[in-house]
Amino acid sequence: MRTLLTMGVMAGSIVLTTSVMYSQTTPFLNDDEIRMLSNEISGDRAYEHIRVLTRWHRNSGMEGYFKAAEYVMEAAREAGLEDVRFVEQPMNGPNYTARSAELWMVEPVEVKLADIGDHATHLADGSHDANVTAELVWVGNGSKEALKDLDVKGKIVLTNGPPGAALFNAVYEKGAVGVVTYQTAEGRNIVDAGDQIGWTRIPITPPEGKSGSFAFVLTPRMGEALKDILENDGEMNILASGRKAKGGRIVLKAVVDTEIGTAPGKTGFVEGWIRGSKYQDQHIVLTAHLQEEQGSANDDGSGCGNLLELARTFNKLMKEGKMPRPERSLRFWWVDEISSEYRFWQDYPEEPKKILVNLHQDMTGANQAMGSRVQHLIFAPHSRTSYLDALFESVGNYVILTNNAFLAASRQGGLPRPFTRPIFSTRGSRQNYSARFVPYFGSSDHITFLDGPIGIPAVAMINWDDDYIHSSHDDLFQIDQTQLQRNNFIIAAMAYRLSSAGPRDVPLFASETYAQGLRRLANDVRVGTELIHAGQDGWSDAVNLVEQGVAREVRALLSIRVLAGNDRKALETIDRFIGRTKERESLMLDDLKILFRQVWGKNAPSVKMTPAEQAAAKKIPVNVPNLAEYFANRQKMGFRAGGRLHGLMRSEVINFIDGRRSYYDIYKAVRAEALAAGSWYYGTVQLEDVVAFLDAGVEAKAWSLKP
Repeated sequence: MRTLLTMGVMAGSIVLTTSVMYSQTTPFLNDDEIRMLSNEISGDRAYEHIRVLTRWHRNSGMEGYFKAAEYVMEAAREAGLEDVRFVEQPMNGPNYTARSAELWMVEPVEVKLADIGDHATHLADGSHDANVTAELVWVGNGSKEALKDLDVKGKIVLTNGPPGAALFNAVYEKGAVGVVTYQTAEGRNIVDAGDQIGWTRIPITPPEGKSGSFAFVLTPRMGEALKDILENDGEMNILASGRKAKGGRIVLKAVVDTEIGTAPGKTGFVEGWIRGSKYQDQHIVLTAHLQEEQGSANDDGSGCGNLLELARTFNKLMKEGKMPRPERSLRFWWVDEISSEYRFWQDYPEEPKKILVNLHQDMTGANQAMGSRVQHLIFAPHSRTSYLDALFESVGNYVILTNNAFLAASRQGGLPRPFTRPIFSTRGSRQNYSARFVPYFGSSDHITFLDGPIGIPAVAMINWDDDYIHSSHDDLFQIDQTQLQRNNFIIAAMAYRLSSAGPRDVPLFASETYAQGLRRLANDVRVGTELIHAGQDGWSDAVNLVEQGVAREVRALLSIRVLAGNDRKALETIDRFIGRTKERESLMLDDLKILFRQVWGKNAPSVKMTPAEQAAAKKIPVNVPNLAEYFANRQKMGFRAGGRLHGLMRSEVINFIDGRRSYYDIYKAVRAEALAAGSWYYGTVQLEDVVAFLDAGVEAKAWSLKP
């Protein structure tokens, strides 16, 4: 991927050279439009919304979630959005809220260890009421093996493993009364997260015949200190309390008060509109998710705050006459992550047909001086490559190039230093914009738009790696208003440009999509040459890369027809670029044939299908048309379906099902995508795994085979 990304950025720089050196623009916005947006969008205002949202522990269906939703609705109305409402939805489990929870050491010294009044993540979500005093016992990672020779009945267990494992193995199986864990969030090393409280949960419904229990979460530093006391019976200063006492034994008192409703509970999402003036069936949906732990300033308070600020910006610009009312409606969604959208598709199956694109913000406020966080700008997967990727890359590269230092531009080119056209907030940093475009990955709401029968183009922004996500440390101190503003500018520019794009804009969208496609095709050829150098059996993969690459780029160009409508001239422009793209296939294959002969001293062999490939080519999957039935049945497939197939490639197998492609066609498309990015990114795609996965979907009745 490193080579692919480098080529993409370099090529983008070449395409933009003329405009960058003189007027510093993207071809999708002129100078006045850039100034209009960058002057008004405020990272500081977005930060103030995040400041409010961080107060609540707002996991799905919690009281804090609804309080956050109420705040967003009020702020959305103040920002000028129309038809603001809360879309109530059912939740699989019961509604849950913890009222109070404290954990005390009562022997050998009285010390408060945890209190959700200090931070909600001290208690694992799903914990039940408790008022117990019991001895603490160390159980390692909480596995059955670790507990094999331990008597934990009537005791509280201390573990550095997942609380769910200790809950089942120690509490439900061996009679312990509760769990204390200091497992880190996201699998972090305790050296790197010594003072973080990891956000976690335990199953809210106990096994039949068992009573619900609890799990407290401590910092690794505190957890290791308790373990040390248990394993050392000498006299010591207990937890730096100033009192010396003998170790070897600890007694804890746990008091927990929760409210647990009945299933199904309720959740939902907030929606607001800027109504379009012309295209009533091509909505642009802007998303961020409300649901997370207390704090969660970056994940995804940043996206939520930015959406509110974007609503204010657009409405103010329209009111002042600087920006016309968009021709396409802008729909703002603050959702319960991923579940809201999937439920919405099932409840309103006609709605996806009205959505043009999704622009998603998740973790867009990172102070990049803290940790090694880079803003990832996530392209759509190959199954959904479209004009949206070209727009995204153009606007994103504009912000990257103008908010990083280049000696040639500033020292010798006469442009401002350190950045040539910076976006800074009033109270934010003066840092550079550390960002890169990356091949598709999921893990947030954009996957629900890209998914299978939904099929809506979507791009997203998520910073990674993040040292604070899903812990008590995802809070305001590590948010940067400047990065909020830069990321919001990218989304704003895309929404603004798409909101009124029509036939007159097709030449620009087509030429940019074509140019971006040439860079992708160049990478396909590069990977193909590497496969040929690696061995003669790489020839079939090299050919497939070219064939699938051209098909991908044709699909991308065809996607522009939604902007062309019935305009004959615009449609002819698209067709010309498609023709030019198809012409490249034979040229690229000729180049690879020449290389094969030079490397191996003979002509490249013809590609023949194996018996397994021939069998796969005869099976054509067709999705169940009813979305509720489709998603329900897909849940039954099981995680093991597809064996070694990477999770994201499983998603792509699903996305390529269209009632025309065979198992073999889908395999070729997904294998080419994985090879283009690299096995380190997407793993290795094998035919037998794709066939097993698709067969599992047939068995679960998510899709059927065409006669």
